[in-house]
Amino acid sequence: MISLLLTIAVTQNSPPQNIELRAAMKLGAQVARVQQKLPVVHQVVLVPDEATYLDELSRWTPADRWPVLFNQEPRVSQFIRRFSPEKVWLRESVGKIEDVRSKMIQTVASAWGGNNSVQDSLKEINLPPLGVVITAVNDTARTAAVALAAGRGQLLSFMSSEWGPENKILSESKTNVLVRKVHDTLTETGLAFDSIGDDIDAITVCMSLPARVNFAAAVENPVAVSDVIGRNEQGTRFAWTGWIFGSKADAAYTAMCSLFLERDSYWFCNTYGNAPPWGNYGLGTIPEVLPKFGIKSVGIDGTLASLQRADVGGVTTDVVYFTSKGNQDFLDMADERTSPTWLPLLDTPAALYFLHSWSLKNPSSRTTVGGVWLSRGVYAFVGSSHEPMLQAFVPQIELLRRTMSLVPFLPASRWSANEGIHAKPWRINTIGDPLMLCPPKSAIVRNVKPAKKYSLYQNAEIIAKRNLKVASENPTDASFAKAIDSIVLVGKDLLACEVWGAAVAKSSEGPLSASASVGPLFRQEKLEGFLSAFCLIKNPTRLDKDMLWQLAGTSSATSLQLLIDNLRSPYQVDDLKAVVDRIAKQRGNLAVCTIIDEVLKKSRGRNERELRRMRKNYDN
Repeated sequence: MISLLLTIAVTQNSPPQNIELRAAMKLGAQVARVQQKLPVVHQVVLVPDEATYLDELSRWTPADRWPVLFNQEPRVSQFIRRFSPEKVWLRESVGKIEDVRSKMIQTVASAWGGNNSVQDSLKEINLPPLGVVITAVNDTARTAAVALAAGRGQLLSFMSSEWGPENKILSESKTNVLVRKVHDTLTETGLAFDSIGDDIDAITVCMSLPARVNFAAAVENPVAVSDVIGRNEQGTRFAWTGWIFGSKADAAYTAMCSLFLERDSYWFCNTYGNAPPWGNYGLGTIPEVLPKFGIKSVGIDGTLASLQRADVGGVTTDVVYFTSKGNQDFLDMADERTSPTWLPLLDTPAALYFLHSWSLKNPSSRTTVGGVWLSRGVYAFVGSSHEPMLQAFVPQIELLRRTMSLVPFLPASRWSANEGIHAKPWRINTIGDPLMLCPPKSAIVRNVKPAKKYSLYQNAEIIAKRNLKVASENPTDASFAKAIDSIVLVGKDLLACEVWGAAVAKSSEGPLSASASVGPLFRQEKLEGFLSAFCLIKNPTRLDKDMLWQLAGTSSATSLQLLIDNLRSPYQVDDLKAVVDRIAKQRGNLAVCTIIDEVLKKSRGRNERELRRMRKNYDN
């Protein structure tokens, strides 16, 4: 199948293949061959800390591997809903790690049947490294580094991490130091890496970095950090780079999604018209082409109303293609402007190709477009960290042609050296695993093994049944909350909703069980139950409020006061737009102005400007 796909890709009616694209296809084919040879045990193991995480990963072998995640919501149940494991196991802590670096290296080596050297372990089984993963011992994203090195067959390297946070711009002098440090780190491997098509064509950097840097060889500064790493000082690309940052739990989630999830359903939102140049970046024939590759797809027309309808209950998909115009704090739909808070809630993990300016300017902030996507479970992200110009993006139909030809998702989003000015260091950042594939369905057939019991495992389903029994026999808010949490953990949302109903029937509902229930009630689109649960929560989280607005914000059945009390900062104006006519009709224009005046006290930027415009419409 892999050989056939490569043959089709090379001979199909398309522009002549260039050296970089051929190398990317070859790299993808190598990834596919390794992935196909690695059996997957159909289980998920949840751990409480990093020491237990590494201990569990050290049990991987070339014959057995499985997802390992930190037991932190909402990522755990989000992953489990998509992976649908036969068993979910829990582990207790093994204690502390004395030497993190040595333990990481031993963990990767043992995954390939070795002991203390990753390179020797791969050489022993005649597996050339598929890439190099670079991290820092003191950076939390190291959890992704060890998993991706162990999962893909890559070398694990370390370098310093003092580059600054994601929202800063790295100076040209510091960027030069960063480029040299990467070069020195790769040199230490002893492998050829300084041109596309040699030993090393993929770099994964797992550490905090400024999203934007100044680089002497760039077309115009600042540019994307992941488009500079993987180039020499003259600006010539020698490798494709993926960038991972964040907490230990989030970084591990990113790695496990990339390694273990299938990607055979797509969700599209295209806000561009058909006129050039925007029409060149629309969907084209994608909806007709995808079924030929065994892939399901759903699309919306790009209006705000369509987006809000799609948001009800959240979106379940593997890959999102989304086009819009805007900045880091807003996006223009086909008909009107809205804030990042109205982007979809993802019920399952997703990879994202996002044509939009500035989305990743500050990706660690949950108030930015990119930060919202990442906070909702995106684990691979192609987006811009500055104004890139439309032509800096690869058109969606071309991206799909490449990924269906086994070019990995992140490299597929890059223009090659001979493809114009935007192929030079530019402003598109690529977050995630650069070796992750989005292939045709069944192109890679993995050997799935049944779950395996281990003496240190506890069965999460048995724990859930035990908690449910306790709640039935001793019905309290706390006992029902514990039962519902454990049921959600194993991916049984419908049962969780039924247990919430039982808590209500026994008059045992309260803030704890309500908080545990709003997620499954949202995903099952049970509006009445969701609203009753939400009203019991004392201090709703940001996710709770997001679910309220996505499920109930445009419903006339929702209490106006409930929505007014839960306007989402810092973009209250975009929530008010959904209900302002209802407020005016039921309470009058003065009530609208009173609400706006209260919100204006703490408003800044676009939110303040648009609130003042809104107020003028009702100030009479």
